[in-house]
Amino acid sequence: MNAILNIAFYLIGILLDLLKFALVLRAFLSWFISPFNKFYRVLQTVTEPMIAPFRPLAMRLTNGRLPIDLAPLFAFFALMLLQYLVNIAQNILWRALYF
Repeated sequence: MNAILNIAFYLIGILLDLLKFALVLRAFLSWFISPFNKFYRVLQTVTEPMIAPFRPLAMRLTNGRLPIDLAPLFAFFALMLLQYLVNIAQNILWRALYF
């Protein structure tokens, strides 16, 4: 049981790291490649569900005056927070099982 939980938390951590990497890669590539590029379209498909909820917040904070979209940055911070909460849950569960 403990091994399964360790593997599950490890896989969740890897998934969150990959999602953060995809967000950074999308933001970086948006400056250099066409939005019709096949690889970029795949990145959009993967990352857009994470970014879309933060677009209204970014527009409200900047009043649409900034030339960059802050929504990916907010999504990145949300993923960091989620990863932190997963680590806390893992620590709590580990202490409950071993103490």
